[in-house]
Amino acid sequence: MLDFSNAPENTWNFEVTEEVFPIRDKTDHGMKALIREDTGEILKVVPQTYTVLPHDDAVNAAYDAVKEADISKDVTIDIQCIDSGRKLKGTILFNDVHIEPVRGDHVGLEFNFFNSLDASWAYAQELKGLRLVCTNGMVSPEAIAATWARHTGEINVAAAVKKIAQGMDAFNKKKDVWASWTNIKVERNDCEEFFKATVAKRSSKENNTERFNQKQLELLLGQLDTEFQTLGRNKWALYNCLTHWSSHTDHLKTPAIAQRSREVKVAAAMTNTRWSAFA
Repeated sequence: MLDFSNAPENTWNFEVTEEVFPIRDKTDHGMKALIREDTGEILKVVPQTYTVLPHDDAVNAAYDAVKEADISKDVTIDIQCIDSGRKLKGTILFNDVHIEPVRGDHVGLEFNFFNSLDASWAYAQELKGLRLVCTNGMVSPEAIAATWARHTGEINVAAAVKKIAQGMDAFNKKKDVWASWTNIKVERNDCEEFFKATVAKRSSKENNTERFNQKQLELLLGQLDTEFQTLGRNKWALYNCLTHWSSHTDHLKTPAIAQRSREVKVAAAMTNTRWSAFA
């Protein structure tokens, strides 16, 4: 049985009180404020029907699911409380689980879970590959197995255990898929058009006449050239360019939030017809 005694210090188990409006000279009927008790900070104003899922419940459910799934005997745990505790991201890396889709290129497996107290993130659990090519890794933007749930106050641990078991099987099968991408040649110009249409594409909400973000496009193309030099001009290199872009966000103001946003963009890009055209 796994021992989680080496888990990081608990910064996520704080009380959240709920106050129905009107409060603090504000009148917003049908709403309530979620207040972090130890700081007095209002985390979010939400409808009175909103159910809070405490971060501690999310963490304990993840621990229980990983223990019961029993696919690893050696794990590394990282849990981040973000934005004054409004959001939580947890990562459990299975150190003794990995595949080698390309000789010398190892991909590990990690279990990510997310929660929020401000309704910005649904409760979610995901199994993803982690390319062990650099010190902080490159997380696969596409989930191998994933579960999303509404905030109902309860987490189905048994369902999470089943997802992990299914994900482990799918992870092993990914080896052949990823290996096959090394044989699919890609052209830089086609990759550039793919970026413009997907991850570098500007949102319709952005007040800008350019249809794509030039800065992000340059970053992506620069990383693509690096991957080409290491892995060759193939789909595996393109995939790892996307993975690098979505994973390396430490220089940004809120790295965990940015990474989550980029992973969503890349996952959507991989459903685009331009991605499937690389074949």
